[in-house]
Amino acid sequence: MGVLADCLEVISTDGPGMFRYKDAASLSTVVDDRVYDLARKMVTPDTTALLIPASVSNPKSLRAYLHDLVAADARVVVVPFSSKSSGLLDLDSALRLQDKLGVVLALPGSVAPGGVPPGLEDRLRSVESEAELERIGEQASAYRLLPETLAANLRQLAELDMAGQPASVAKLVSHSAAGRPTVSRDGFVAGDLSPLAAVYYATFGDLPKLSLAELRALARPLSRQRLHEALGQNPMPMPLANVLGEFESGRAAAALVHAPAGSPTPGSFWMVKDDAGQSWWATGTEPVAPVDLDGSVDRRTAVMEDPYSEFVVVTSQGVPYLPYLPAEPPWTLSVSANARRDGNTILLGPAPSSTATDEITKVIKNHGGLVVLVNVRRGAPSRHGTTLKASIAESLHHILAMNPAISVVVATERNDELEFIVADQHGRSLVQPTMVGFEKFWDVQGARSAYRERYRSLTDGALTRAEALAHPPKPGPSDLVARFINQPTWKHVESYLKQHGDDLLTRAVVRELTDLESASIANGERISRYGNKQIKDSPFFREDRILAALRVLIEQDLRAQKGPEKAGERPLEPLNGWPTEKVKPHTQTADSTFFLGYLTSRPLNEARIGHKVGDYQVGLLWLRELLQAVRDADKTKVTLADVLAVVRAKGELEEERAARLPGEPEIFRAHAAIVEAIADIVGGRGASGRWLERLNATDCLTGIDRVFWHFILRDIVLPTYGAHKAEIGRMQDRINACNDVVGA
Repeated sequence: MGVLADCLEVISTDGPGMFRYKDAASLSTVVDDRVYDLARKMVTPDTTALLIPASVSNPKSLRAYLHDLVAADARVVVVPFSSKSSGLLDLDSALRLQDKLGVVLALPGSVAPGGVPPGLEDRLRSVESEAELERIGEQASAYRLLPETLAANLRQLAELDMAGQPASVAKLVSHSAAGRPTVSRDGFVAGDLSPLAAVYYATFGDLPKLSLAELRALARPLSRQRLHEALGQNPMPMPLANVLGEFESGRAAAALVHAPAGSPTPGSFWMVKDDAGQSWWATGTEPVAPVDLDGSVDRRTAVMEDPYSEFVVVTSQGVPYLPYLPAEPPWTLSVSANARRDGNTILLGPAPSSTATDEITKVIKNHGGLVVLVNVRRGAPSRHGTTLKASIAESLHHILAMNPAISVVVATERNDELEFIVADQHGRSLVQPTMVGFEKFWDVQGARSAYRERYRSLTDGALTRAEALAHPPKPGPSDLVARFINQPTWKHVESYLKQHGDDLLTRAVVRELTDLESASIANGERISRYGNKQIKDSPFFREDRILAALRVLIEQDLRAQKGPEKAGERPLEPLNGWPTEKVKPHTQTADSTFFLGYLTSRPLNEARIGHKVGDYQVGLLWLRELLQAVRDADKTKVTLADVLAVVRAKGELEEERAARLPGEPEIFRAHAAIVEAIADIVGGRGASGRWLERLNATDCLTGIDRVFWHFILRDIVLPTYGAHKAEIGRMQDRINACNDVVGA
């Protein structure tokens, strides 16, 4: 009930346990009393009734909202009413509505005066038991109309209940042989996990806290939360090596796996091991399939490799348990948050689990040089070629940029993006397998050649040739600067700057950073190995967003050293927590701590502001303060170019990127795109539409972000750049009109 009560913009309370969905077309509708009478019959201590009109202005949005309620185990029964008469729906209208919504509907007993029509015996369920109806000699007073998907799942449970075979993996295999897809006509899979429960029932018998008979009697979707309650164990993330170790030791016979949000293979499934030692995938909706532990081949193994996937591990007796999780194999953390080192091999990607990968590792270990081995996992499909999983691609960029001495990367699978990163952007050599017919070869592709050299097997000679085809190692920066530019987070940068400030605050360091920045830009402007375009024009190119910000930190501290005394001045930090109120002018030279306040989302002084400010809002307040500093540039010595460099770098250091959840919107980059659009406009480049291209290429902002930008543009940007009022206004309209993919 609380879930509904939190949505008062479209949901109103219409009595105890009853809520009503309202849109523009039904705001003034007076609902027939008979609809309320039906709703009262459906309300129980754990069930809520939601009244909805049969026609709504945004049915897709309503359906998504209702399915979210089902997934959250909200126990809602939808009570529909006619949009024309405001009265009860007939059966045909209810069936059409259910095809659109896919949730349980409440209907009056009058929809089936002669009893349940043929073909709907599984779907039209009376609220009274059959025994009670026989006792009173009357027809049902109300019905619950089940979606076809739910009815199919319940039929599957009934078949399982009637089967005489004892619970075992053999019964699971037999029961799943025909496959039972539970997809509704519009392709939407209902949020009912009873097929996963059926896998457990077939393999082990009754769930620890929910028998098969009890689940059938409920006749409602089984949510993820309810499934975990029935198992008596909540899921948790576990390294794949540890999960497989439980199976190998004999302690585990099955594991329930939940893919993380944004996974290319969404949903949940079981891995079940039979008495012969064979492991099977089981979903309850399709025939079981053998497990292949090579994640590049088997998409479900790739899900299990994901650090955000969650598991419930079960013994051979069907008892869920929490495994002891020892540390993963003793790799030494090397040059990346996602890399591990073993001798002269840096492994990037999931730990190897196949014989073929073991053979590659053996050849690399016998080679003298330091080699990166990429256990390839593909990223999202692209018309530009095969892509690399984002976390692996980002770590590979970091490893190669940080280690000029690495010349060779070996891959377990051919990949277009990987080839670009290694040979084109970083000037190294890639050794990767390729299939010619049914025969496997190894291609060596180096930065100094546009052609592949092909070898029949991976040998030390192939690796030596790869070294020769890479560009010679470039000289790196000084140790002081190397450590500065390779800090894992901006909080680490802040600490390093405090610790080594006396050595870093020199013009020599600024020159080093400027040279590195210029070299990075020049690298992107090189003509590709194929001679048809610049490196930066590739969709796989990743620009450096860090060096300019690090340079600005040092330069700003050097400016502050020459600035007036700060004694008695207010700190350069947000002092007003409300977006609607204007920021006071800045009156002193800024230093690096000002920029680092934004980069680290440094908490604000609650006593000074007068109220608590949420973590998300803190970053927006710092952003507003940066742009105010540009307006007061004569005092702060802060330019728009400085702010742009800093804003582009937020969240871009390696551990910050590695901590991102799969599919998480790029909000920091969206803010940076707006600042860059402002720079385009005031720099005279707005008329070309360049700023619009930047905004179109980024994720949309949330509601709170858009509110802040409204006041930043109104109170700071427009007064500063009044000559560009019309263009900035068009940009603001574009920001407001962007489809909000991350919620308001």
